[in-house]
Amino acid sequence: MVDFDELKEKTSDFIREKPLLARISAIFLIFFIIALTVVFIQSKKPKAKNFEKPENVLTSEPMTPEYLEIEKDYYLSRKTENSWSDEEINKYFSKPDSRLIEELENSNDKIIDEITGAAP
Repeated sequence: MVDFDELKEKTSDFIREKPLLARISAIFLIFFIIALTVVFIQSKKPKAKNFEKPENVLTSEPMTPEYLEIEKDYYLSRKTENSWSDEEINKYFSKPDSRLIEELENSNDKIIDEITGAAP
């Protein structure tokens, strides 16, 4: 039978006589236990995952908002044309003036300078 009092005494003597070696041994022991734990966990077979396809099927027509101010411009879907009509051009497109183009050019130049500033 193992005498635990003697084992405890020898261990405490070893720690007192060689503290650096005792610390290194303790660290290696801890790493060994962690490595064994990781290997044990990784070696287990993975559980089979049951992926169920959700059944979100649209069974009725989509509901439109009930707000009066949105009804005029709200479309469930629409056919898009390849080009704009003259009326749509006049309604949606505005030609930028030279000041806006210069501001855009200056901001782009700043971005380019930031990107290439550190380059040789």
